[in-house]
Amino acid sequence: MDKKRQEQLRTNAGKPEFSEAMAFLRQEVDEASLITYEIKSDEQGQWTHYYHCHEDGTRLTFNWDTPLNHRCPTCSKECTGEPFDSAWTSIAHSKIGRAVYHIALLYAIEPDKHHLDVVKSYLMTYASHYGTYRIHGDIPYNGPGKLFAQTLDEAHWITDLALGFDVIKEHLTPQEVAHIGSGLLKPCARFLIEHKEKQIHNHSVLITSAIASIGLLLHDNEIMQLGLEGEYGLLDQISRGIFEDGLWYEGNVQYHFYAFKSMLHYALIAEGTEWELWHHKALKSMFDFPLYLLLPNGVMPILNDAGPGDHMGTYAPYYEIALDIYGNDMYRSLLHTAYGTEWADQQFTGVNHVKRDSVYALMFGQELSTSNDERGVSLWDTAHHTRSLTSSGLTKLVNAKGWQVILKHSRFGGEHDHMDRLGLSVVRGTVPLLIDPGTTAYGIPAHYGWFKHTYSHNTVSLNGADQPPRDGRIVQLVEENWGVWAETAVDWLSEDYQMKERIILPRELSPWDDKAFKGAVIRRINVLMGDQLLDIVSVTVPDTREVHLTNHFSGKMRQDSLVRWESTDEQLSRLDQKWLKDKKKLVSDERSFCYEMQTGMLDQQIWCSKTSDIFTALSPDNPLTVDRTSLIQRVTVEGKVLFVQVLSYDPDHGERLKAANSADLVVVELQDDTYRIELQTLEDQPVFSVDLSGGKATLSKMDKERQ
Repeated sequence: MDKKRQEQLRTNAGKPEFSEAMAFLRQEVDEASLITYEIKSDEQGQWTHYYHCHEDGTRLTFNWDTPLNHRCPTCSKECTGEPFDSAWTSIAHSKIGRAVYHIALLYAIEPDKHHLDVVKSYLMTYASHYGTYRIHGDIPYNGPGKLFAQTLDEAHWITDLALGFDVIKEHLTPQEVAHIGSGLLKPCARFLIEHKEKQIHNHSVLITSAIASIGLLLHDNEIMQLGLEGEYGLLDQISRGIFEDGLWYEGNVQYHFYAFKSMLHYALIAEGTEWELWHHKALKSMFDFPLYLLLPNGVMPILNDAGPGDHMGTYAPYYEIALDIYGNDMYRSLLHTAYGTEWADQQFTGVNHVKRDSVYALMFGQELSTSNDERGVSLWDTAHHTRSLTSSGLTKLVNAKGWQVILKHSRFGGEHDHMDRLGLSVVRGTVPLLIDPGTTAYGIPAHYGWFKHTYSHNTVSLNGADQPPRDGRIVQLVEENWGVWAETAVDWLSEDYQMKERIILPRELSPWDDKAFKGAVIRRINVLMGDQLLDIVSVTVPDTREVHLTNHFSGKMRQDSLVRWESTDEQLSRLDQKWLKDKKKLVSDERSFCYEMQTGMLDQQIWCSKTSDIFTALSPDNPLTVDRTSLIQRVTVEGKVLFVQVLSYDPDHGERLKAANSADLVVVELQDDTYRIELQTLEDQPVFSVDLSGGKATLSKMDKERQ
C-alpha cells in the first residue's frame, strides 16, 4: 500500500465521520478471531453457487461449527453431503482470505503484534500447504481451481491474501517474505497464468488483475507483464471490454462492478508506481455510467445475469474512491443520498440508506459537507433524464409522473446475456410494472431453465426459441411537448455482432435457433406520456414462423366476468412447461386486462394485425418465492405482423381507470404500414398516426375532441 494511502487510512480512522467504518472493521476482526478452522493439506473446495436451496434459491446458512450440516433459512430444509460440504469448504477459505485483509488493515491503523501474527500465520500456513492442493473442478464454462473449484474463485481468494500481504510485508522478515512468495503467491500466480481465459470476460479481469498484482508485490516483472500486457491481459480487457459510454460489455451494473472491483484492487496495489491505473480514462467512465441508470428509489435496474436488490448504497463504497481520485461533486451527491445525510437529494424516494462503514471510506474518504453552491449538483437530474446510451445499447424514457422505461437494444453480451434484444423494463416511481427479472444463483435449476431465455423477458420470440446473438440499435429518440418516444430495432439479416471474435460461447451456452430467426426484423416504438405507455412492435419474417410476444407483469391479473379463459396444455416456448403454471387460453373476444400491482392498478389493452392466440400463466419471479403474471400473444405469420398495446397506470386502486371507462384501443391501417391509433387515457383521448414504411418511423399525435 502506498505510503500516502496508509497515512490517509490512519488519519480517517481517527475522525468522527468514519467511526462507523472503524466499528465495522473492528467487528470484522472480532468475527475473524472466532475462526477455529484448521488449514490442511489436500483440501478441495466446490462451487459456492451450489450452496443454495434447490427449492427456493435461498443461500444456505454458513456456520463454522457445522461444516457437515447446512440449513435453508427460508424453508428450514437441512442439506447434507456433496456438493454442500465442499462448497462450505470454499466459503470457509474465502472468509479466511477476507479476514486476512481486514486484520491487516486494522494492524496498519493500530499496530498490534497479535494482529500481525495472525495475518502472518495464515499466509505462512497457506504457503506451507498450497503445493498439496490438486487441480480440480468441472464447473461449467470455467477453468479449474486448486483450493477452489474454479480459477475465478482462486483469483478472488489470492487477491484478498495479496492485499493483506501488501499491508504487512514491510513488517515481515526476509525469510518470511521468501516463504510466502515461493510457497503461495508465485505458485498461485503461475497456476492462474496457466489457466488464463483467452477471451474478454469478467473472469479474465479478475484473473489478470490478481496475476499483475502478485507480480508487482514480488517485483517479478515477468509475472506482472503476463497479467497486465498482451492479448487478453488486464489492459486489453479494459480497452476492449468497456464500451465507449463506460458500461462493461456483459450488460448489467452487477457484472460491471464485479469486473471493476478487481481493476480497483489492482489500482490500489499499483498506486504510487509507474504502473498506476487511476487516471486511465475508462475507469472514470465506469464510475459515471451507473448514475444514468438509477431508478426513482435509488435501485439499479436488473439486466442479464444480475439479481435483484442492488441500489446506490450497494456501490457507495466505490464512490468513496471516485470522489477521492476525481473530485466530482456528482459522486459526492451520490454518497450524501446513499448515506441519507442532510445534503441528500430528496427527490429520490424510498432510498435504502446505508452506513458509511466501508474500508474504502477509511482508505479514500473525503469530507462530504458541501457549500450552498455545491448543493446545486443534482444526482436526480442525471438519473431521472431521458437519454440514449448508444454504445451500451440502453435507452431510458422518463417523465414527471415517475415512469422510467428502459429499452434494451444492446450489443450481445456473451455468456451472461439473456438473448432479449428489444426487451422492455418499466417502473412507475417505486412500483415495478413489467421488469427484467435478472436471475438467481447459477446452481439453481431456474437459472438455466428459465431466467436465461428470451421467453422470460418482455420481448419477441420466434417459434418459441431463443434469440441468436445480434446487436440491437436505437433508430431515433424524440422528445415532444406532450411526451417522449423512441424507436429501436434488431435484425438477423447477418450473423455478425461486435463481440463475436472477443468471447467464447460454449455450445451449452448457445441454446438459440439460428434458423428460427434467420432473415427476421423486429422494430419497437415506445411512446411515454402522462401515466400511459404505448408499445408498438413490428415483426417481419421471410417465411412462415410463430411469433410470440411476451409480457410478464409484476402483479396479479384481476378476474373479470367478461374475460373467459380455459385451461390449456399447449406448448408455449421450447422450455420445460413447469416454468409456466396455471396456463390458460383466452376464449372470449376481450382485449383489455387489469392487474393489481404492488400498489395501484395497471390496465392493458392490446391489438394485433393478425388473428392471435392469447395465453396467460404464472411464471417465476425473482426471488422464486413470488410469481409474475405472464400474458403471451402468439401469431403464425409469413411476412409482417404488428402488435399494439397501451399500458395505463392508476395509483388509486383503479378507481380512475374505471371512471375513464378505458375499454377500447382502436387501430386502423390506413394504407400499407401506416396506422391510426386511438387510445383512452385519463386526461384525453389522443390519436396517433404511425408510418412504418421507411427505415425510420414517422409518429405524430393529434388531439381528439371529447365526444
